[in-house]
Amino acid sequence: MRKLCCLLLALISGGSAPSLVSAATLCDAHVGFSADRTLMLDGHTYTGKIWTMPGKERHEQTIHAFSPVFILRNDTPLGEIVLPQMKTIVQFTMPAELRVLDIPQLTKHPAGSETVNGIATTKYAIDETVPEGHAEGTLWLSRDGIPMKLDGSFTRNSGRAAKVHWELNHVKIGPQPASLFEAPQGFSKLPPEAIAPLLGLRLKPASHS
Repeated sequence: MRKLCCLLLALISGGSAPSLVSAATLCDAHVGFSADRTLMLDGHTYTGKIWTMPGKERHEQTIHAFSPVFILRNDTPLGEIVLPQMKTIVQFTMPAELRVLDIPQLTKHPAGSETVNGIATTKYAIDETVPEGHAEGTLWLSRDGIPMKLDGSFTRNSGRAAKVHWELNHVKIGPQPASLFEAPQGFSKLPPEAIAPLLGLRLKPASHS
């Protein structure tokens, strides 16, 4: 499991994005699937939908009366936020926090098998220090690489800590339409600073260098 929910954690909590990373998706599932996603962050609950194909993801989330669509792909270090109400697309640099769970050691401590919302998983204990800070908690990962559940926390080097719970329900495995992972044609493109205040986010402008 790689990069589980760190993008949404960083965005919703107002995290910054200091540099590019080599891959942009949140998980490395080997199959396509759709699911209902629940993210609980420091006492706040965010519910939405997720669709994935290997190397591609789409997240739909309601934030401050908006319904942004987050499109993530492994072939670019940039993410896209689509705002259908404003017919606008915003490209942003992926947060460096994504590196936190992008390490093979994350699954080196299996702690048994459990069924999570109808899906068989292996339970892993997380206790890893990386340049950005320290991550600890528990991850439930299916044999297909689907991140069914996470309970954990990440403490940055600054001392700021965030607790997070991630859980998937109503998982449906199967191919997903390619159109879900493409931004609409004809929408205006705006820099992150133009829409970030509306969503309560801090986003770093896209960099193509």
